[in-house]
Amino acid sequence: MIRLGDAAVLAYTKLRTHRVRTGIAIAVAGLLFGLIAAVIIVAQGVFDSVDRFSDEGLNNRTVLSVSHMPQDNGFNEYDHRDDPEFIAEVEKAHNALVQKKQAAAKKYSVMYDAPTQDPSPIGIDPSTKQKTINDSSFGSVAVQQIGAARRAQVYTPFDINAYIKPYSTAKVLGLNQNLQPSDGMLTYMKDGKEILNQNGGSRQQSFGTNNDPPTLNILEASLTKPFISVKTFDSSKGEIPAIIPYSTAEKILGNKPLSSSAATDEKLQRLKEVRLRIHEATVSYCYRNQASQLLLTQALTQKADIARNVSNKEYTKPHLTYSVPSDSDCGAVTISADSRTANEKKQDANQVLYDKEVGEYIGEPMQMKVIIRGIGVSNDPLTMSDGSVSSLIQGFLGSWLGYNSLTIPADMLQEVPVQYRPDAIFANKIDLTTAAAYYLPENYLVEFGDKEQARALMEKTGATIGGTVTGDMYVSPFGSGVLVVDELRRMFEGVLVWVFLIVGTVAIIILGSMIGRTVAEGRRESAIFRAIGAKRSDIGTIYGMYTLLLCLRAVIFAVILAVVLAGVVELMFWHDATLGARLAYAASDTTREFHLFSLSSPYLLAIAGVIIAAGLIASIIPILLGARRSPIKDMRDDT
Repeated sequence: MIRLGDAAVLAYTKLRTHRVRTGIAIAVAGLLFGLIAAVIIVAQGVFDSVDRFSDEGLNNRTVLSVSHMPQDNGFNEYDHRDDPEFIAEVEKAHNALVQKKQAAAKKYSVMYDAPTQDPSPIGIDPSTKQKTINDSSFGSVAVQQIGAARRAQVYTPFDINAYIKPYSTAKVLGLNQNLQPSDGMLTYMKDGKEILNQNGGSRQQSFGTNNDPPTLNILEASLTKPFISVKTFDSSKGEIPAIIPYSTAEKILGNKPLSSSAATDEKLQRLKEVRLRIHEATVSYCYRNQASQLLLTQALTQKADIARNVSNKEYTKPHLTYSVPSDSDCGAVTISADSRTANEKKQDANQVLYDKEVGEYIGEPMQMKVIIRGIGVSNDPLTMSDGSVSSLIQGFLGSWLGYNSLTIPADMLQEVPVQYRPDAIFANKIDLTTAAAYYLPENYLVEFGDKEQARALMEKTGATIGGTVTGDMYVSPFGSGVLVVDELRRMFEGVLVWVFLIVGTVAIIILGSMIGRTVAEGRRESAIFRAIGAKRSDIGTIYGMYTLLLCLRAVIFAVILAVVLAGVVELMFWHDATLGARLAYAASDTTREFHLFSLSSPYLLAIAGVIIAAGLIASIIPILLGARRSPIKDMRDDT
């Protein structure tokens, strides 16, 4: 019986005897697994670095934006245009409205012509000769009134709490509201100026070339807290505090955007500058309700008519003329001259009373200039502009609050005096009498204590990588790419298993071929050992040790190759990656570093195991075949 030590010596001798073959086997196996190991070391370094930055922004929280986007509002007037029951209700409502207006017109001595001002929405279909709703009448008061009543009867409100009930760790966070006044408009004042349009009063403006103006959003306090850097905000001044996305803050502060080729250090310095000066960033919005917009349009029209007829001696100015407010004030339209007679004043007053009685009074004009002041900076979401390491890090790992949206912390808004935050602007009231209101998306933020449950909801709605979004629910990560990174990690691990299987199979074939050749060439040695008393198991031990030593050399070569390759990647990119991570997270701790090198992955041990397992599996058949051969025949054939 050959001792294990002797078998190892004999196996080592074979390795040295077949240097070229040994070198080829080690090189092939080492290259195959060394490249995989290098990828694992770099990937593990990235994942470890992500964990180091996990408490920046919202990266330690799992929050999803869950939106219900109705596909059907419950009742469509157009689909019921020929429905006799619906037509009868509309006709009845229209007649009642006409009678009400006729009575009010008589009461206040107001001119009212029903066929002209309120034509019947009911017509006769030329084909069927039956009553139908006229194509031009779906926006009439009667049609909308009955349509709203029908929708209210069949509409089922979306229940977010019932929707997330299957997920035990999910909870709906507080306020998440886009500022969209139901009456009037809140328009951005570029450079503090309100652009006035004769056809529609104040109008929305572009923030810059090919860019929309920033929107306003009110968000639950705990989500905004990590981004607030200004600790001395004075709410008594009436300004509205907001966290501003980095690129938007750059524009507001008047910084020229850096070129895509700018060095990462330059970008980081710009971030520090923006963070330091964010308290200087202010923007203005002008709110005007419908009455204020109409009055402003009237004032602009009058001003244009007067200017156009300045040389026309036959032109008579209106008895009641208005002054257009300064474009920097968002002020009220004032009366500049009033030469109305007592009868004209009475007629105008009666018109207001009439409008109130028939429900057409739109209210008193209301306007207000809203000043937003920066209190913090958030990153821009998912931008990978130039494909650089810094850009990729920013794109996948950033922490944000919204794209081109100024985010107002809900708790800080409540500290602003009431007169500066009227409900007309800051309370999002939806008019459910309109058909479009039932199509409006409902947006919620849901936080999960378990990432697997968050991922399950995303998979349910097709919101995972490669998924197809279907139905009326839309789900996406909010505030950070933590779930995207986790999903990429899972995908990486899944791909790695298949790579191990494929590369392991290739290694088995290659090593099996080389080991088989070594066993075949060693038939004479094996026969001699058998002749002097060695057993078949002893021969198997020698070649088993040969295979093990060969595999260990392949493991050492693969590890050295992987460490060298991963080390080169680390040296080349860790600096840019670190600066990119600080940009991505808008990191307050600028001492943290982002590395692309880590030996902590358990898959490195798996690689060693796969190499050894592949070698041992590859050696089984050649060793068994060699051990079964007749030593006498091998010695005779070899002479």
